[in-house]
Amino acid sequence: MKSLYIKSIATYLLLSVAACQDIVTYNDGYDDGTISTGAPSVSGVYKYNDTDAQNPITKASFLDMIMLKGSNLSNVKKITVNNVEVPLSEVYARADAAYFPIPRVIPAEVTNKLYYETALGSTTVDFTVTVPQLKIERLYNEFALPGSSVQVVGEFFDLYGFGTGSDATASVSMNGTAMKIDSLTEKYMSVVIPENAPDNTLITFTYMNGNTKVTQKVPYRFTKSVVWDLSQPSAYGFWAGTEHITNGSGTNDPEPLYGPYIRIAGSFKSWSWNNLPCGGFNLDADIAANPADYLFKFEVCSASGNPFYDSGKAGYLIQLNGGQYAWNPSQTNSFNTYGKWCTVSLELTEVATKGLKSGWIGMFWILQPNSDWNVDHSFANIRIEKKITNQ
Repeated sequence: MKSLYIKSIATYLLLSVAACQDIVTYNDGYDDGTISTGAPSVSGVYKYNDTDAQNPITKASFLDMIMLKGSNLSNVKKITVNNVEVPLSEVYARADAAYFPIPRVIPAEVTNKLYYETALGSTTVDFTVTVPQLKIERLYNEFALPGSSVQVVGEFFDLYGFGTGSDATASVSMNGTAMKIDSLTEKYMSVVIPENAPDNTLITFTYMNGNTKVTQKVPYRFTKSVVWDLSQPSAYGFWAGTEHITNGSGTNDPEPLYGPYIRIAGSFKSWSWNNLPCGGFNLDADIAANPADYLFKFEVCSASGNPFYDSGKAGYLIQLNGGQYAWNPSQTNSFNTYGKWCTVSLELTEVATKGLKSGWIGMFWILQPNSDWNVDHSFANIRIEKKITNQ
């Protein structure tokens, strides 16, 4: 898309120049705007569409199109930003201006310098490029079944050496065994879970950040953190909602990930109070004493035609130890898993609005729609999981 900007600018300017040349061919000294007479000089850097050069900039991001204003900028031979070369095929330059995109390449060294060279000399100006850091948050579905392909939630994987070919410099592994990356784009990466992958393990991502080797780990199927075994509702004092528990054998039930789960399907009246599974469990003393070190997690699945509603302070209510937390995933953007399981990760301190205590505590799931709702939503593997510390 950025190259289209350059081509459009170039086409317009060249046509303009050609038209002028047709008219003034009698003037042997005519300057078509591409003639330089000395070393290049940059008076300012601007966004490409700041045609009047009114708002100079001092920094940009990858793929941003910029415009240099100055003199003697034509006949460009080389441009680098942080010592990363800009392909000359993506540059349009006149004597008084040059247009090009910031390369989408992680520099070996951040110099914050822009180097510009022509046939008649060179110049260097201070200019900062924002270098994005790799983001690895979690698996889209932390309880993905062995042998399946699962998305890694994050950004900028390709910039840090992850890839599907032999030229990849970064790796993904489980218990020391390499995992296959089966899909990679600028914004997406998925990996294949090994057929023999054990529960309660970590997936390790290894890559280089400059000259530093970095490892980061994310959890996979932490079954030991699950607080309700829904195959034994009586063990958790369930007094409501057991009719919503399914083993996955019902009509249109999502595929089970780890035993039975909760499925709520049907129509519910505005502001009606609906008890989903309600019971309790024994809370570990370390969790009660250090809730900030833990996350409240579960997997969720919405049928394709039933995204989650923007529920305000109602909707799905999680009552933990006498407190109440309204889970509203569509508050900002509509949330729909389109029939796939997705992991939800919340700060335990936000869910436990009235604090925690060790021993037996109550946990109730309530549905109170803020308008008439038609839902088909499933919840699985409710758990309290210790945060992974990546050093």
